[in-house]
Amino acid sequence: MAFFSGISTQKRDSASEADGGELFRGAAFIAAGVLAASFMTMEIASVVKLGLLAAGVVLCAVGVKWILKYRKDNKAFEDFVPEWDKGRGMYDRFAKELNLWYEKGITPQDCDGDTAYFLKLQKERLDKKGLKLHESVVPSKGTSYGTGKVSRKSLWYTTDMMYENVSRKLSFENENGPVYERDTEMAMYEIVAHSPNEAQTQFIRVTCPNCGAVNSVSKLGEGCPYCGTVFQIKDLFPRVINLFFIRSNSSAKNGHIFRQSMTFSMSGVFLVMLIANIVRGGQPLPLILLASYFAAVLVGGFLGFIVADIRLVATLFDHDGMKHLPILKWGSSKRKIKNTMLRYDKNFSFDKFEGQLVSLVRMAVLAEKPEELACYRADAREPLFSDILEMTYTNGICLNGIRMEGNIMHMSVRTWWINHYEEHGKVKKSGDCIDVTFRRNVEKQEAPGFSITSVSCPGCGGSFDAVRQKKCPYCGSKAKLVHFYDIYGKDATHPERYAWACARFPQCDSYVSTIEKW
Repeated sequence: MAFFSGISTQKRDSASEADGGELFRGAAFIAAGVLAASFMTMEIASVVKLGLLAAGVVLCAVGVKWILKYRKDNKAFEDFVPEWDKGRGMYDRFAKELNLWYEKGITPQDCDGDTAYFLKLQKERLDKKGLKLHESVVPSKGTSYGTGKVSRKSLWYTTDMMYENVSRKLSFENENGPVYERDTEMAMYEIVAHSPNEAQTQFIRVTCPNCGAVNSVSKLGEGCPYCGTVFQIKDLFPRVINLFFIRSNSSAKNGHIFRQSMTFSMSGVFLVMLIANIVRGGQPLPLILLASYFAAVLVGGFLGFIVADIRLVATLFDHDGMKHLPILKWGSSKRKIKNTMLRYDKNFSFDKFEGQLVSLVRMAVLAEKPEELACYRADAREPLFSDILEMTYTNGICLNGIRMEGNIMHMSVRTWWINHYEEHGKVKKSGDCIDVTFRRNVEKQEAPGFSITSVSCPGCGGSFDAVRQKKCPYCGSKAKLVHFYDIYGKDATHPERYAWACARFPQCDSYVSTIEKW
């Protein structure tokens, strides 16, 4: 059974954001200086006037000095460009590879084959639409915690959920130039899989990074039976098996919201009170200023604090267009899926399951010929799917239902995405829910690997990834397909649906039976 084995953070070197206290300190000194100088309007001794004027000038000079220091520090912070450091480990390494993929088309080396295949399908979709996607993620600036890590252990492997606040820039362009641009602060999550026990490598199956054949890790260590490439454990693990984003402001962004709200509120109250008191007349200027200052601090400060809190709370509910996610159901769904599957498979890993789920959805949506994907089983694909250019998984997954028909488990889940569509030459963003149905023979234990599905070719005996192709890449034979009814009987839930299943289905992990737009 999976459990938390450790939570840790790795602080990142970054430029410090400007101290907001310097800004308010400078404003306070200038306010005091203006108040002292205002006594020049009073009928008092000249020597007192000059003394107060001199004090006012000194106080204003000190205030200006504080404000100039704040501006200098703020400019240095704004000009600072954070970068990924491959020496920090997997999180930075893969983030850097992801940027290189979108910049130069260099395939990432630290992700699993399913993630790499999704990126390939996405590029093919963009090429067909005559569009180019520019995407980059860089660490958020400011005094953040850096890279966080939560480790989970199962019987077969360890997974790390690694996360950090990032600035994500997304833009699409055609031959005429940019058609869509967006810059958002988000938390980027990478799920990284490790092999903790080398004695179990004979059981763990992965896709050969060189030719795509599916074999045990131990076999690949001896040399891939199909391409002959020899791999070490460090060549195969660790691997990023899932990637998702959640809208989240950095500490610098939150600080900016607070300072902005307080500045506008206090300045607004001060100006209103100052003008009102001057128009009303009858009071000396120092008294008017003093009353306006008190109102700005007490009333303006209170209002600014309330406005800042409201804005900060609102950001917690800003999911970048994502449809409402029922938090309670989301939390219970993960627990139900894990507890249910552990009854049938003691090696079940939810992180692996979720990674495969995300890959399956992306493949089914982005493939130009979904009928050639062995994992796709719907009669007709939702037409809107043909216009999707980019899919951002948001870690939203809710269980719709689980039912058993003999040894066959039917599991339906709803997943939450932020997708970008092409429509009449324009790109738009939409929060989508995509429903996915799986069927699995629970009598067969899941292979503890990281490819979605593998089958053995009935012609030559070669092992290949049947999710992406029905034809054996070694001898050209097609994986035999039979009607679902012939194996499991009529689907009472959807009697009109023609569902197909691989003839060697008992060896498969799971597959998508239908994907529906919500």
